Amino acid sequence: MSGIRDIKRRLSSIKNMRKITGAMYMVSSARLKVAQKKALDFGDVFDRMQEIMAKIPATLKNVDEYSPVFIVMASDRGLAGGYNADILKVVLNKIKPLNKFDVITIGAKAKKFFSSHGIKPLLEYTDMEKEISPEALEEISERAIKEYESNRSIFAVYTHFKSPGVQEVKVVKILPPEKTEKKEKGNEKKRLYIFEPSPEELINLLVKFYVKMSLYGFYLHSYASEQAFRMRAMESATENADNLLEDLSLKFHQERKAIITREITEIVSGAENYLH
Repeated sequence: MSGIRDIKRRLSSIKNMRKITGAMYMVSSARLKVAQKKALDFGDVFDRMQEIMAKIPATLKNVDEYSPVFIVMASDRGLAGGYNADILKVVLNKIKPLNKFDVITIGAKAKKFFSSHGIKPLLEYTDMEKEISPEALEEISERAIKEYESNRSIFAVYTHFKSPGVQEVKVVKILPPEKTEKKEKGNEKKRLYIFEPSPEELINLLVKFYVKMSLYGFYLHSYASEQAFRMRAMESATENADNLLEDLSLKFHQERKAIITREITEIVSGAENYLH
């Protein structure tokens, strides 16, 4: 009887777990629809802004490539498959060969990871569920520009959302803006621009907006990617729970059948002994 009681307890526990994973799957699926639209509507804003920055013929600051600042975007919660592990693995590989670096973390998982490695972030933000606050964007942008003015390069590490089934961790240099101007099509001549105010003044005016909008776009992609990872993880967990329930149900019925058979055998045996 102890065996069948244990199976009943396990069945009850797994049924409860399945309810949780099923509910989390539904929540992540609903959130993904909204987050996906935001991320894709934002489009290739970063690429377009890079092109604009590339067209401004200002002399960019020379930076020390060996003392960068990484803005790392992870999540506040777990149960999202390999979402956080993938990001933090990439960051760890980037910082290993560096003697000097700093990080700005968004998400409790990134903060915990760096704290466990004895690294104190320049800035840290948690509880950024669904939206990154305007105040956080302002503070991060100002600090990134301040570090850039101290001759440091600024990178963002985030998960780029391509589709519900495809996400990719990216390390993108924000400052100094990389000169990635597209080539002119066909026989088109290179366009000449007249800038007012001067290119240097224009860069200074645009840089904060460029950083803020870039980070906002990266966050939209990160959040959509997190929901996609969590949806897949919960779907897999729910399927595993269904398989366990099926196996345990079969085992439960086998045990029950064995007990009933044994009891019938004992009754028949007892009756035969009584008659004799």
